[in-house]
Amino acid sequence: MRIPLLLLFGVAAAASSQPQSTSAYDEAAMERYEAHATAVTGQVSRIRDQQPWAISAGERVPVRQIITTGPDGYGHFVVTGGSSFDVYANSRVAFRSNTATVGDLLDVIAGRARIHLQPAAGMQQERIFTPVAVISATQRATVALAVDEEGTVRIDVIEGEVRVQHTLLPRNEPTVVRAVDAIVVSRDRQISRQVDRGSLYRYTVRSLKDIWAAVTPGHSTGHSGDPIEQKFVSGNPRCDPSDFGY
Repeated sequence: MRIPLLLLFGVAAAASSQPQSTSAYDEAAMERYEAHATAVTGQVSRIRDQQPWAISAGERVPVRQIITTGPDGYGHFVVTGGSSFDVYANSRVAFRSNTATVGDLLDVIAGRARIHLQPAAGMQQERIFTPVAVISATQRATVALAVDEEGTVRIDVIEGEVRVQHTLLPRNEPTVVRAVDAIVVSRDRQISRQVDRGSLYRYTVRSLKDIWAAVTPGHSTGHSGDPIEQKFVSGNPRCDPSDFGY
């Protein structure tokens, strides 16, 4: 009878120690999914314990962190595997808030961001979340996003192609948006099948301010004077044309 009792004790002891080892393993495992801040200027912070903590170049941002920028803020972040994202002034994003799915990279809550998606080997897709749309890519792609105070989002595809699905009014099939095209997603309207074709090519000779405007607001002859255009037009002197492939 002693052998079964010893075995039972051993199993119980192993079970009692399991939560600690699992917790330590999870914490260590999450380190590889952190974001590395390679360039930071102005006011850039992450929210920890409900308090803002300044981010400096060279620091690493853990998963499930909110990143915010002030009126002069800009940050460039890279993650293992080649994906990266830029957060521009007066913006708020959540980094990997859903740790259960590695491909869920960023939630753009407000403001402007540029995201380079590069799904790693074995990863079906990478996704970006906004208040009204989910943007996914199965292959290398780069997008610029702008979210206004009402949650309306402008999506400009700089490289590759993405699939866009309305989170509140979903369709059976997502809308495909390809390089140099753009689309606007509103809270109370289904996504239009018509996209703004070639919106980036028309602005390659503009100033730095206008180049940023070309990849965020609704710039097209068909949207002239649209309120969405007035909400999104905002220059950022830290933008560099090379960031957008020029």
